Amino acid sequence: MSNNVTIMGSGNTGLSTALKLKYDGKSVCLFDIEEFSESIKDLHSETVLKFKSEENILNLDFVTTNIKKALNFSKIIIICVPAYAHKEFAKVLSNNVTKNHIVILMPGTLGSLELRNILVKNNSEIPILGETDTSPFVCRRTGTKEATILGEVPSLGIGINPKKISEKTINILKKFFPTLTPYKDVIECGFSSLNPVVHPAGVLLNSGRIEKSEGEFYFYNEGITPSVSNVINSVDKERRNIAAIFDHKLPNISDSFHEAGFGIKGNLVETLSSSNILTSLKAPGVVNHRWMTEDISYGIYTWSLIGQKFEVPTGTMNNIIELGSTLLNTDLKEDSRNLDDLGIKNLSLKEIKKII
Repeated sequence: MSNNVTIMGSGNTGLSTALKLKYDGKSVCLFDIEEFSESIKDLHSETVLKFKSEENILNLDFVTTNIKKALNFSKIIIICVPAYAHKEFAKVLSNNVTKNHIVILMPGTLGSLELRNILVKNNSEIPILGETDTSPFVCRRTGTKEATILGEVPSLGIGINPKKISEKTINILKKFFPTLTPYKDVIECGFSSLNPVVHPAGVLLNSGRIEKSEGEFYFYNEGITPSVSNVINSVDKERRNIAAIFDHKLPNISDSFHEAGFGIKGNLVETLSSSNILTSLKAPGVVNHRWMTEDISYGIYTWSLIGQKFEVPTGTMNNIIELGSTLLNTDLKEDSRNLDDLGIKNLSLKEIKKII
């Protein structure tokens, strides 16, 4: 089996993942689209990965903005970009990617459905698609030639489309990401992303403190209090109710964090406050942050549309979408992921299940 892997995206997760896989002895290509060529121009030579209290000097095997060369380098393609960038990468992949590739979004939040929809519309070959429920690492790009990994996700959930080849595909991917844990399909995985459940409610209810302190407090340890957790748990209940339409019985959010290796089993406050990784994370420095814009517009808003399609109440999600839009003085429903983007607006439940 080939040791080669192509990482797409050179931000926090992209660069960190590329360097970690190189650290693990893999042959790594790092690709970014031409628009972000400045982001990779200094990565053709020695680059630093700070990991396990050590500075590791590494050289990536190939760094490029040429999509054909990136796809020729490996059949394993890992896309590590924010949800709002999935569409642009799908366009670049269209009529370049082949059915022999495996393309995984890390993470996805149902983005694999959008990716498939764009490829179909562009009459492109459809590779094996998949998505994870979170990023593989708690990490940051800490310099033009440096990334820092603060922790590894102990259990990385993944869904594959088509689901009938999940086991075979995940076994291939485990060579690169050994902690992968299978979901039944990409829809179960997409509804298992925990960031949209926690981040928007947590930021909204701590917005005054964030603006006053510029994020100088520990978000999960100090910001998620019993009253804040009540709102998070309400969002979580709606999320699980929507997933149940697709025959998925998801664990509640505190159990999900615990099962992923973050904290003890207990209520949400108990679980989060006992996680060494999560309690080390500070709040965002501003309210207008990805934890709001991405996790609402490409997370709970998308979930709420699916809920409305199948007549599942989403009152708390709707309130957070509206309050978040008011707080940021922008309509978070505008630049978002909707049912047309996913290619399911006019599909029945049976038809949606058929395409996965």
